[in-house]
Amino acid sequence: MQPFIGEIRIFAGNFEPAGWAFCWGQLLNISDNDPLFRLIGNTYGGDGISTFALPDLRGRVPLHMGTLGNETYTIGDSGGLEKVTITTNQLPAHKHTIAGNVYMPTLGENPGKLLSPDNNYTAITSGQQVYSTNPHPTNHMAPLKVSPRVANTAPTPNTFMQVEYGGGGQPKENMQPYTAVNYIISLYGIFPYPF
Repeated sequence: MQPFIGEIRIFAGNFEPAGWAFCWGQLLNISDNDPLFRLIGNTYGGDGISTFALPDLRGRVPLHMGTLGNETYTIGDSGGLEKVTITTNQLPAHKHTIAGNVYMPTLGENPGKLLSPDNNYTAITSGQQVYSTNPHPTNHMAPLKVSPRVANTAPTPNTFMQVEYGGGGQPKENMQPYTAVNYIISLYGIFPYPF
């Protein structure tokens, strides 16, 4: 049975059968292929005066024209990407949990036995208050040590932590499983008429 002019078929061979051409988006002369040009025009490319292009189905999946949901597909449209880099705006809302406690060291109460503030810090003697209205008259400073007595306190509130960035910004594979074959289009045959 003769094919319709412009009919596209899947072909497992690695050559163009007589009367057919690969759907590679190549330009053809209108004068040599007038019946096919009258059917598809320059929908797929070409200047429409002396040349027109065949559909380019290399690495593409055919999609029926029309409206589906909120999307309208017009004959000759193409779209989609083999790989895509996802940004944080495209990720669903989510959060990361940080586990652990934060402890802040505190200086112990070293008794103050000195008057000079040089290399010392404000301290108290046992039972005395440095800033009271009745302070101890002579002992207000304690020696500043590199390793003062330290005691752990309860976890400190309002401590901020940062989660390190993840990922490397590499494109994500967007391809469905595939097997490569050839799409071919009929250059000759029965001229189709609308029903």
